[in-house]
Amino acid sequence: MPNTESSEKIKAMKNYLKIAVILILILTVSCEKNDDYYSLSDIWISLGFIDQSQSDGSFTIQLDNGDTLFPVANAVPYFKTKDSMRVMANFTILDEVDESENRFFVKINNLYEILYKEIIPITNDNSDSLGNDPVKIKDIWISNNILNIEFNYTGGEKIHFINLAYSEESLTDPQQPIELDFRHNAYSDNGKYNLQGLVSFNLNKLKQSTSDTVNIVVKAIDNDGLIQTFKRSF
Repeated sequence: MPNTESSEKIKAMKNYLKIAVILILILTVSCEKNDDYYSLSDIWISLGFIDQSQSDGSFTIQLDNGDTLFPVANAVPYFKTKDSMRVMANFTILDEVDESENRFFVKINNLYEILYKEIIPITNDNSDSLGNDPVKIKDIWISNNILNIEFNYTGGEKIHFINLAYSEESLTDPQQPIELDFRHNAYSDNGKYNLQGLVSFNLNKLKQSTSDTVNIVVKAIDNDGLIQTFKRSF
């Protein structure tokens, strides 16, 4: 695996420790209305993409659930956003945009860049470089044709690489689930820190015109050498 792909870098332990604190909230919050909808003490945490196509340099955030955030206050102006960057957004809802039910003015409390990748085919040329180092999947879920994986690994001295790979043969039978290998290359990192990561993979290339639903099986080798298996559909 070439080291020139900076977008594939796994973030440093310090950043992931921050993410770990808030990850437990991701699946329990959403932008549904309630009586305390505009409380400044409330925070929401969601995954989405930066839209920075505006000519004035401002940005919005397109959340996985279809909502759009319009930041009017930003507690992290030093965070460098770019168009199509995947982020975890920590925000407070201030008001609706034109009484819309899915467009909101917000205050950004924090932003974290999330590694976002395409799935790749396994070939004779890349099979070894994908690695078979242990990695433990803690949680896995699909949102808007995106597979999100929270995982643990050991290291701290080198940059690691994470990929989600498939064999071309697994795409030939639409009646069978597509097998995906969650692959980890630690590059012989001897670090002993227990680290955490979060990565998102675009699953659109697995969509098949002959079926409305795609079934997948995600496999990973954990620290005990056991194969973890997760079945999901989208």
